[in-house]
Amino acid sequence: MSQHRPSSAARHVRAIPATIAIGLLFHAAAASAFEQAFDSPAFIVSAPRLPSIPLGEPATSGDGHVKTARGRDTTYVVEVSSISTPRAGSTRACAGDFLRELVRRPNMPDRDNIYRAPFDTTTFLVLYILDERDTKQLHAHLLSSAAGTHCIDAHFSRNLRAGEEVDDWRASFAGATVRERGK
Repeated sequence: MSQHRPSSAARHVRAIPATIAIGLLFHAAAASAFEQAFDSPAFIVSAPRLPSIPLGEPATSGDGHVKTARGRDTTYVVEVSSISTPRAGSTRACAGDFLRELVRRPNMPDRDNIYRAPFDTTTFLVLYILDERDTKQLHAHLLSSAAGTHCIDAHFSRNLRAGEEVDDWRASFAGATVRERGK
C-alpha cells in the first residue's frame, strides 16, 4: 500500500490558514491592549498588558487647568489627566510634584510604601495599595510631561485578586509608556 504524500504546494496551502489564524490572534491581542491618544496637548498612553478600556471625552475642570478622561470595565478603573502647570518641563519634575501631593492625601501610605521608578525619559511609574472596606485596592500611575506645558497622570486601579502576588501588578505595566504624539 503506498502512502499518499501531499505535494509541497498542498502542504504550503494547508499552512496558510494556520498562519492567518496566528496572525489574527496576534492582531486581536495587540488590538485589545490599552492605548489612548489625546489632543491639546498631544500625547499617547499605552499599557500593552492591560485590556483596552474605552474612555469618555475629556472633561475640563472649572478653572480650566485640568482635563480628565475616565473609563472602566468590570475590573479596572482608569483616569487620564493632563494638568496645565509651569513645572511641566520634564517627566521628573511632574513625578516629583505628583509624589509630594500624593503623600499629603488622607489615608495614603507613607513615601516608603509607595513604589516609584522611572521607566524611561518620558514615563515614571508609581504603585501603591490602599485598604478599602476589607479590600486591598491596587493603584498605578504612569506620569509624564507633554509639550512642556502639562503634567500627565494616567491612573489605573483594581482590586487585588485572592492569592495574587502584588508583584504581578507591577509586571502588568511592563512596556507601558506615556509619550508625546509624533515623537
